[in-house]
This record gives sequence, C-alpha cells and structure tokens, in this order.
Amino acid sequence: MNLSFGDLLGLDVTIATVLASQQGALLLLGDGVDALTDRLLKNFDLARLPGPARVLFGYSISTAPFPLLVGALMTERNTLFDKLSLFGWAEDNAILEPRAEIFGLTPFGEQPVLFLRDLDLDRPVEAWIAADQPMHWLRVAGVVIAERAYAGEGQTYLPDDGALAALRQVLPADAHDLIHGLAYEVASGQSLRAGLRRRRKLTDDHIMHVCDGWRVLAQSARFVRLAAYPADADNANQTNTDQEGIADVLRVSPPRNW
Repeated sequence: MNLSFGDLLGLDVTIATVLASQQGALLLLGDGVDALTDRLLKNFDLARLPGPARVLFGYSISTAPFPLLVGALMTERNTLFDKLSLFGWAEDNAILEPRAEIFGLTPFGEQPVLFLRDLDLDRPVEAWIAADQPMHWLRVAGVVIAERAYAGEGQTYLPDDGALAALRQVLPADAHDLIHGLAYEVASGQSLRAGLRRRRKLTDDHIMHVCDGWRVLAQSARFVRLAAYPADADNANQTNTDQEGIADVLRVSPPRNW
C-alpha cells in the first residue's frame, strides 16, 4: 500500500478558525469565534493560519521521536479498517491483536512497516496540522468553543463532553437528535465510543466520520469553553484572564526537532 499525505485519515475542519503559536495550534469554533479571535490576536503572540485545515492523527512510535500518521489498519484476521473508526478498534483490540499492521507515513513521508505492538499506545493519539507545507507540522494543542451567550470563566471539558460540544457546532441541524441521544448516554456514564459503535450501521457515513474524528481529537487535545464577550471585557484584568486560559490550553511539550 503506497500512501501519500492525501491518503491519510484526517478530519477536515472547514468551519474552524486556526490560530498558531510556537507551542502548537488552536482550533476555534462557535458563534463567538470572530470576537474571540480578534481579542486573542490583539493580546497574544498568535498567528491566524489560512484555511481550510485538515487534522491528521498519529500514534507515537516506541523507537522513534516522531509519530506515525495513520492511513489504515489490517487486523490479524485480514479485516481492513480505512476509516477513523480504526482508532476505536485499536483501543479495544490492541492487546488481543498486537500484530495488526498499521499503515501510515512519518512526518518525513517515509512509510515504515509497523504493527500495533510497535506503537506506544499508552500515550494519547496525537493530532497534527500541516502548516504551509507537509514538512512543517503543528501539534493541535486545544479546541476552544466560543459562545456569544456565555460570559463565565473558562471551562475545561472532559474528553467525551468536549467532543459533543464540538459536534453541536459542526454537525447539521438534522443530526442534533443523534447528538442529544449520545449526550444522554454520556451523562449516564457510558462512553461516547460505545454510543457511536451502536449507531454505526444506521448512521450516514459522513456523519459518523465527523463524530469519530472529533471523538479522537478530544482524546488528543484539551477542549475548553471561553466567553466571546466576557462580562468584564473592559476590565484590565480580562487580558490576564485570557492569557491564563490560553496558556492552559497550550500546555504542551515544546516543539520537537525531528
């Protein structure tokens, strides 16, 4: 299987604003994005990347300092997974099928032969965006949901709750019954992964792709809720509050020199 970067599994974030720093990238969603973006660009050392962006997902390689960006997986029983659902399958079956073959590319375009046992699955899946060209990569550090109607302090979501909050922003209105059902199950203590698995055969493939992508991304990055128009926007303390919130989201390792 000869792959190019365009063949890799990814999540298109066409309606998200992407801001970048030296530490990583932020995705901004919600009806308050424009106001929050203006404030962040004014007060912090961030740059706006041209869209649309595509997030690629990678596993840490046990013997290398760089990830494997994933394109497909072949199980030990010769079942091919070439959708984002493969990450859920790996979570459930990596111990049972350690010789499942994983297909993908390193950030340098190399295509090693690797099995699940060669990956550091104790670490979260990594999310990356190619900036300017495929050889310049930014780690997705966080997703910020900005709402005009919200004026409270920043809130950090649990992974499944963060994924659901993002799905409310990106899915069409006719999919909101799906989100409502998933949210009820998550609030009842069930996992989002299990809820998606039960609905997989009855849900449109595109909708399921988006759901799978944001679920994996919520395992990879911090999801937070910030006010687009905070109540104390005219107060000098607001800049410090914003800075603390953004610094918290961007709390990732320094850029790696591969």
